[in-house]
Amino acid sequence: MDSIELQPVRCPVSLDNNNHHAENTSKQQMTSGNRPRLTTNDAAEEGNPLLSPEQVPVNNGGQHRVDGEETCITHRRRWMILIFLIFLILLVIGVSFALCLVIHDDADEKYNPTLFVLPRCFNGSFKLTNQIFIPELLSPASNQSKALSSQLQEKLSELYSSSPALSRYFSSVEISDFRNGSVVADYRLGFLMPLNNAELEQFTLSREMVYNVFRQSLYDQDPELNHPLYIHPASLDMQVTGESRSGVLYW
Repeated sequence: MDSIELQPVRCPVSLDNNNHHAENTSKQQMTSGNRPRLTTNDAAEEGNPLLSPEQVPVNNGGQHRVDGEETCITHRRRWMILIFLIFLILLVIGVSFALCLVIHDDADEKYNPTLFVLPRCFNGSFKLTNQIFIPELLSPASNQSKALSSQLQEKLSELYSSSPALSRYFSSVEISDFRNGSVVADYRLGFLMPLNNAELEQFTLSREMVYNVFRQSLYDQDPELNHPLYIHPASLDMQVTGESRSGVLYW
């Protein structure tokens, strides 16, 4: 009888051993820091606090629109308050200015012209460089003399009537004569002031003040040198006609 050769029988690896081996491998990977990433489902099964896709909050666009509208309303209210304050300030300034104009009482503007009875006079001459002398100017009754006198009197009257310092005292102006030399005009100025007012004679109605007002107006006149009423500033001459004391005029 032939001998039967016995061969060793290999035991198949059971499924339980494979599973046990896989678990050991997973534990080793977790121990070494190579833990595999968990999915959302796995996290939920293991009690991981990660939220599921259904639990992730969605950005609310409507809430942003409400916040933007509230911000615009707040800005609009601030602008309205600012505009109102500016308007109120301008209103207060305007009312204050109007009250100042009404209440303001300038003592210098208060004077009684009926108290101005004391005369103070000046006379002198000036040269009209753009006038040609004609014999008719020698006669005060001639039309040429009357016309030129009227024009010059109007010019001098406007000069002193517009002077802030002398207008209230100014009374009259007269062109008395014309003489040859181009044309030389003689003039006379009249002012009135209250009685017993020595300060006016020394300062406001002094010869220097009256003369300087006249001379300054000549330097400020139209630079058109060919004007028929142009008065040469260097030709101006002025003297006080008489000194007045206590209502008496001394010549």
